[in-house]
Amino acid sequence: CPDVEAAAIRTLVVKLASRCNLACNYCYIYKHEDTSWRSRPAFMADDVFDAMLARMVEHCDPRPGHRMSLVFHGGEPTLLPASRFETLIARARRTLGGRLAGLSMQSNAVRLTGDWLRAIEVTGVNVAVSLDGPPEVHDRVRIDHAGRGSHAATVAGLSRLVSIGVEPQVLCVVQPGTDGLAAFRHFLDLGVRHMNFLLPDVSHDNKARWYGDFGPAPVADYLLPIFEDWFLRDDPGIRVVLFWELLSRLMGGPGVTDCFGNPRMSYLIIETDGAIEALDALRVCEPGMGDSGLTVREHGFDDLALGRPLVHQAVHLGFPLCATCRACPHAGTCGGGFLPHRYARANGFDNPSVWCEDIQILLRRLRRAIDDAVVA
Repeated sequence: CPDVEAAAIRTLVVKLASRCNLACNYCYIYKHEDTSWRSRPAFMADDVFDAMLARMVEHCDPRPGHRMSLVFHGGEPTLLPASRFETLIARARRTLGGRLAGLSMQSNAVRLTGDWLRAIEVTGVNVAVSLDGPPEVHDRVRIDHAGRGSHAATVAGLSRLVSIGVEPQVLCVVQPGTDGLAAFRHFLDLGVRHMNFLLPDVSHDNKARWYGDFGPAPVADYLLPIFEDWFLRDDPGIRVVLFWELLSRLMGGPGVTDCFGNPRMSYLIIETDGAIEALDALRVCEPGMGDSGLTVREHGFDDLALGRPLVHQAVHLGFPLCATCRACPHAGTCGGGFLPHRYARANGFDNPSVWCEDIQILLRRLRRAIDDAVVA
């Protein structure tokens, strides 16, 4: 009988496609240490999808009232025919019934036209769009396979979503050395009110190679002007997930992501071939690091102890903080940062985040904002 509390998986990140129509130059799937995408099927087969749904039922039923969400990811999920996406969603709703908590998709929005807009309307899936700022920034990093920028096509897709009544969230990867405030205001100019800024995915072994030329705290340099502008606006309708997350944690509330606080992992990745994996961004650390060795065809989500130890540890046990983090006054809020950012080949995850200095600068500023508000 499974330990129904310790092993509850709440979300599956489903790789409907293992290929992408863009070639973003920082992508943790295609541009970093892991190349396993090359050997995976381009698209998830029906039998893999059905096996995944069966495993969800198997996971939920011993836990009365337990529900699970599906997040469709890639690659780029819209490489799948829209009609097939509709069919898969209908099958998921039919199989899971009340066990299904929510449906969402992350997309570059380039292919969100015609049939795909209809599929989004029909299925009711929530959409998060990857957009890294104004054209001069976005088009330098988010390019297609011919080296052309994708900003215009992404913004057009974003506008089409709004036209059918969908309010998308924008996901922006922090681009060190660029103007974060300009990115924030660009999103507001586009009518975006819900956004998140993601810290770049690197490990201690490759941070210098990727971002060593941008000063000691380039992420804080990018984010602080955004926070100042956002905070002064005092508009609760503008939701910046990163700031809400940290402010909530600073005030003793819950977090909403796994980027801070050192939580156990409550989600799994399902690859196009049915492989069960942990934390996609671990690809920036070592090839195959997040692979459990298990598949939905043969294993359930309560079988993680049968696979490679890291996935089981991430879900059931978690990872202890290093001595530096345990002694830090921000330990309860930061929790060492995002797990992949703590990794080094020399000593595993026994390190602070590669963005430790940036996070501390940001937390000190947010703490002052809270203190000032209390005094006022």
